[in-house]
Amino acid sequence: MAAVINDTPDDFAGQVRVRRVRFRSQDDRFAILEADADSGIVTLRLRDIPLAVEAEDVLDVSGRWQIHPTHGRQVVVRAARPATPQGRRAALSFLGSIDGVGPGRAEKLMALLGADLFVAIDADPENCFLALPGVGAKTARRAAESWRARRGLRELQLLLAEHGLARLATRLDKHYGDPGAAEAAIRADPYRLTELHGVGFITADKIARSVGVDPASPRRAHAAIVHLLTEAEGDGHSFLPWSGGGGLGPRAEALLGSPCPLERALELAREGTVRLEPLADGRTAVYRAATQRRERRVARRLRELAVAPIRPDGARASACRLPGELTEQQRTAIRSALTSGLSVVTGGPGTGKSTLIRALLATARSQNLRVELCAPTGRAARRMTQLAGAAEPAATVHRLVEWDPIENRPGRDAEHPLDADLVVCDESSMLNLQTIEMLLDALAPRSGLVLVGDVDQLPPIGAGKPFADVIDSGAAPVVRLTRIFRQAARSMIVQAAHAMNAGRPPDFRTRPNMERDVFFIARSDPAAVADEIVELAARRLPAFYDADPLRDVQVLSPIYKGAMGIVELNRRLRERLNPDGAPACRGRLRVGDKLIQTRNDHTTGLVNGQVAELLEDHPGSEPGEGEILLDVDGDRVAVPYERTGSLVHAYAISVHKSQGSEIPVVIVPVHRSHAIMLTRNLLYTAVSRASRALVLVGQREAIALGVRRAEGAARFSRLPALLDGRSERPARS
Repeated sequence: MAAVINDTPDDFAGQVRVRRVRFRSQDDRFAILEADADSGIVTLRLRDIPLAVEAEDVLDVSGRWQIHPTHGRQVVVRAARPATPQGRRAALSFLGSIDGVGPGRAEKLMALLGADLFVAIDADPENCFLALPGVGAKTARRAAESWRARRGLRELQLLLAEHGLARLATRLDKHYGDPGAAEAAIRADPYRLTELHGVGFITADKIARSVGVDPASPRRAHAAIVHLLTEAEGDGHSFLPWSGGGGLGPRAEALLGSPCPLERALELAREGTVRLEPLADGRTAVYRAATQRRERRVARRLRELAVAPIRPDGARASACRLPGELTEQQRTAIRSALTSGLSVVTGGPGTGKSTLIRALLATARSQNLRVELCAPTGRAARRMTQLAGAAEPAATVHRLVEWDPIENRPGRDAEHPLDADLVVCDESSMLNLQTIEMLLDALAPRSGLVLVGDVDQLPPIGAGKPFADVIDSGAAPVVRLTRIFRQAARSMIVQAAHAMNAGRPPDFRTRPNMERDVFFIARSDPAAVADEIVELAARRLPAFYDADPLRDVQVLSPIYKGAMGIVELNRRLRERLNPDGAPACRGRLRVGDKLIQTRNDHTTGLVNGQVAELLEDHPGSEPGEGEILLDVDGDRVAVPYERTGSLVHAYAISVHKSQGSEIPVVIVPVHRSHAIMLTRNLLYTAVSRASRALVLVGQREAIALGVRRAEGAARFSRLPALLDGRSERPARS
């Protein structure tokens, strides 16, 4: 290694080989490395260095020596990038990793080819390896292929490293089957990088400029349009209008820094990438083609269900004697479920949704109807099983339709439908277009579907809000449960939720015969709010309620940044609750960490919003290989290192991610600095997650501000219009 001390004793510059990653932050912006240099073992401290590093990587590094008060002498890195191995030790390490070479032959190859061995092998790898004693043609070809792959991967890393994307090199290599092909594809069209999760248009645009793509290229505008539509779907929209407020055209102009004519969208439409539809107000709706097909397919299947003839067995079951304790609303809902192809039940906490499901289940099974229960998430399905008293457990939608992560498709569809007369889906407000499409496709022709949920909660993650849209369209019978039952009415949590939903701040005063399960702690300073939350979550509430701080206590925050944000609260709570967990996943995680999946991953079967505990770490023999073992809703799930990027800490999570859960103890920061995020349905959803205790920490005026704002659920969707025939009505609902 050519590590040298420059003009001053404080400077460091040279080449190092990474021994191990001692620590890496979740966002890859901070890392502590242990590395070999000619001067010995050095500790490298990287902050805001756009490089994902693994063990055995060779780096060109420049920085400054510093004495850390806790960790001693280390190099604070100013710049680092992947390097071609130089020096005997680094070269031997690289050669020894080539398939068919190994350490012994690496020594012989170095002796044979000398200092210019990398140049020589690059020029003619097969003959260079064939020159080794005992190496035949077959081994030489295998070694040459391995060499080209390793060297190609390094060139790919060098191209990506300048933009902080070296971590994607392995994924791109697998995607294209060859690093050389990956590099060529990226240089030819850098915007294809946006097809990978975690790469946005801005990053791809920087790479495009670095390889000489013309800023006026139509391809750049095309990429911006597709990126913005994908981003909009993440925000819940099925499409964007081209013009007007929130329109795709103005968004594209802002992103590109220059006007974007509608012609660019028309070009994409001719390619089949997007679809354009006229709206009644004269504007043009722009969809991703796959999303438009999905929305229309969902609308068609829902219409078919809504007009399906009454099943004879269902009509007979609906005439059965129903339990006397049911309200007339609940009785109506059961009759609709048994006589309609599609029916909907909505109601807030304490209004008897679980009682209704139990009665529906008993009535249907008394008539030998086959019933399947499901919910969008594992937590919601487990809760449905418990509350409904079902003999057989409810399943997640993905499990019900027998999703195959290898084939990336459901096992149940129109050709192989579910063996059920009736499917009941709880927490249906969490269903997006993609999930409800899977469920609808799996129904048998004569099956009925009952959607149960709370329409006033936050809309789902992902494109569309079909539960609310079905209700809005009037296409199916809807029963709204409004009566709060006596036992639930004694809970201050239930009263607080209904007050917020009505636009009123909750009353925190204790009243006679009320359960004291809601608490407000006044704090104005953000740091004081954060301190209080950490102490409550880590010590006071677990002790008071005899609760597990990881499984039974959950912090829900409306924001990610700042002292009260999810990122900082996660850092602090992790240090309190899991300070000594063994390093896992190359140092990014710890055994014992509480984690949450942030997107659907059909390879592992993990669903967006699932919470897990990291049980074990199994590093592989090669850099980047290995897997972790998770406990997910009682099941053990192995996740390869390369699939862990969407797992993040869950000591604090967003309110959206908590949907479908019933959590014993919930803590929520409420502060005026969150005003842009505070809305009525967000606060209502957060409050209604708690079952034993709810603690709000912050400012009363922030709560009052939030419950007055009810506009948080606005999404561009045409599903209501498609359901009731208003196919060209203006569609922001």
